[in-house]
Amino acid sequence: MIVPDNTSSQKADSPLRFRLYFRLMDLCLIASVLLLLPLIPGATPAPGPGGEYPTWFLLYGNILIFIGFFLTPVLILARFMRDEYAEQLFRRTTDVLVYLAVALPTLLFWAAALVFIISRTEQAPYPFSLFMVEVTWWSATAQVYKIFCIAFVVIFQFLRWRDSR
Repeated sequence: MIVPDNTSSQKADSPLRFRLYFRLMDLCLIASVLLLLPLIPGATPAPGPGGEYPTWFLLYGNILIFIGFFLTPVLILARFMRDEYAEQLFRRTTDVLVYLAVALPTLLFWAAALVFIISRTEQAPYPFSLFMVEVTWWSATAQVYKIFCIAFVVIFQFLRWRDSR
């Protein structure tokens, strides 16, 4: 009796799965950069009469949101799509993200405190006034999620680029 070799079919599609992971991460990087584009003044179309944006822009935005905030977390969680190299990149990326998550708020706090001590003003000067907005639990969670997804993709791709050099 001949037993079929199932491992050969798994090996045949596994390189495609690994390559697909990197291509999808490339797509997520493009989406992340395009999601940051509206931060540049004049980079997005102005709303038309009635305050509505053009249909193409809404479709474009929905596609970017899907890629950036649905596909990116799926790729972060999809361990089965990562080969050994991608797994190493994943671990290095999470290490950098943990350091940033601890160091960045601390640096911002101390820089703001130093600016307040030196300037002796009642209101925050320009860069720190951006943080002085009404924050709800939901808006804070949404912002942290957005920043985490974008930072993960950017750091992952930067480490990948640095390794290729």
